[in-house]
Amino acid sequence: MAFGISGEVQTETGHAASVAKGKVEVNRKEMLMKNHVRTLAAALATLFFVTVGAPWLNAQITNEMRAQIDHSFVIGDTTLPPGEYTFRMLQESDLAVMNVTSEDHKISEDFIVRETIDDHTPSHSELVFRKYGNTEFLSKAFEAGSTIGVEVTETSRQEARLVKQHQHATEHTEAQK
Repeated sequence: MAFGISGEVQTETGHAASVAKGKVEVNRKEMLMKNHVRTLAAALATLFFVTVGAPWLNAQITNEMRAQIDHSFVIGDTTLPPGEYTFRMLQESDLAVMNVTSEDHKISEDFIVRETIDDHTPSHSELVFRKYGNTEFLSKAFEAGSTIGVEVTETSRQEARLVKQHQHATEHTEAQK
């Protein structure tokens, strides 16, 4: 003895097929669910790329920055003397490594950075330093016209020691033309 009601439905190819109506209803629900899942997956993928990808599209620092620095300064555990320097992002680093090179190319230092956002838009490229006594540590860099810049992620041992001693830094910006 068979239960259910039989009937005739159209297939995707336009042919009539005889199936139980209960099974057709289940197949339609499965198709609707699959369509909802596909739509949701596409929406989530779009949201992910907009949220995660947007900072990279804003391009942090895209051009070289030339700076005349009148004081010695520290990046990581390297102290650089006063002079003219060029700062540039290393493209093969996914914008996570910046390089500073002296004008005479005798000094070149790579350092790890991450994106940072400031609340003002500089009219000139800016370097931000944290100063403890007479020692200055490069902290951030911003390209002219952008609130998105980079922040040095590596804290030098010297700066960590000063922080541990409860010394307070003053932060100052040097605009570059």
